[in-house]
This record gives sequence, structure tokens and C-alpha cells, in this order.
Amino acid sequence: MSRPRKAIGHPNIYFDTLVHDTFSLDLMVRRQKGTDQIILGLDDPYPLGEMESEAQSSYPGKLLDLAVEEGVISAQQHQEIWYDNVLRWLCGDAQEKLIKRIS
Repeated sequence: MSRPRKAIGHPNIYFDTLVHDTFSLDLMVRRQKGTDQIILGLDDPYPLGEMESEAQSSYPGKLLDLAVEEGVISAQQHQEIWYDNVLRWLCGDAQEKLIKRIS
């Protein structure tokens, strides 16, 4: 049996951004040594914590937008978490086939 920390970095393990604040996201990014295994939206279509109750009070991806504004992640890392990593998680090496199919 392996220890859970040894599994971090395994290509089949991804982490959701549902941490509710940028400090926790910053910790996640630092512990993972980057954003290549962090994705947004594993709870879709159930908006856990990102439901819009008032205009601009909350929306899907707001945590990532705030993290960019605060310098926790870069715009490139935002793109990876929001889009690139999700495609890799869903499709593995067949990303291009999916992109062509849905385009």
C-alpha cells in the first residue's frame, strides 16, 4: 500500500478548485507545485458555492478570476485550470479529436 502523498503527481489524479477562497487555492497550487493537475467544475452541473444570487456576487470561475487579480495564479494558469486540464482529464491524448468533434 502506498502513502497518499506519494500519489500526488500521478497523471490520473486531479484536484478540484472548490476551496472557496484564494488562500486555499494558493496553498493547493504550492503543494501541487503548479496547476497542471488542478481543474474547475467537477461538481458541474451542480453549482456548489458559485451560484449567482445577486448581480456579480458569484459566478462559475469567480475564484479563478480573483486568484488572477491577487497574483495567486497567472492568466496562463487560469486557462490551464479552466480549460486545458479539463480536456486532458476527460480525453487524455485524444484532446484534438474531441475539439474537432465539438467544433
